[in-house]
Amino acid sequence: MTFFPIRLGALLALGCAAPRSLPSAPPADPPARTEWHAEPVFEKAWSANIVVYNHADASFALDFALDALQKQYDWLARYTSSAPGRVIVHVGNHYPCGFSIEGTECSPPEMFLQAGSFFDSQANYAHEMTHCFAFHWGALPHWFGESIADAAYADAEIELWKRRKDPAFLTSFDRIDHRSYELLQLRIRYGASYFPRVFRLLESRADERAHALARDASLETKNRFLLSVLSEAAGEDLTPLFTREFGFDPRTRERQRGY
Repeated sequence: MTFFPIRLGALLALGCAAPRSLPSAPPADPPARTEWHAEPVFEKAWSANIVVYNHADASFALDFALDALQKQYDWLARYTSSAPGRVIVHVGNHYPCGFSIEGTECSPPEMFLQAGSFFDSQANYAHEMTHCFAFHWGALPHWFGESIADAAYADAEIELWKRRKDPAFLTSFDRIDHRSYELLQLRIRYGASYFPRVFRLLESRADERAHALARDASLETKNRFLLSVLSEAAGEDLTPLFTREFGFDPRTRERQRGY
């Protein structure tokens, strides 16, 4: 699946979506790789970069959902500096939780969202869609992949959906027992532009990233690379902060806090 670096500086600096033409023909269905793909489809809708499958109910407001998901995609494309050409979204009633799966050579990444909470004011499209954007970076340790998705959710709530306020919303993450404590601490310390800097560095250091985040790379290699990226974005060495204050061991830390 092809990822596209974001280069449209003038438009994107103004917060505008990149110009695009809507696909006229229905996008091909993805391969049935999970039990959830076998669920009946009430309706399918698509936009420039999103395909949504309604597995939930014939009355589900699919057009509204599609619009919200495309807005989330456009925002994440600016936020992360790269984007898959398309994301497939399944909305259903029986998923145990929201989750995402990596794309194949012939199909895009996919995410699965629970229909019951889709239109809730706390609906979180950003978290799972960030996973879909992040797959191409490589085999991320669990702690980083989940926490960076939580960070994207927090920033989307503040900047895109405007349902939360900075800094008040961020204080809810300022607990040592929060699962994404480390990365959200960096957001609090370095501000709203911090994670976009991290993402730009992940793209600009692509050759190094391909080696460090390869599936067969050691956990320590992955963690030390990520610490170097986080440090460069911060403008200072964060290793002492992580190891001494956060109790982070690059040799052993794989799971997010609480897992």
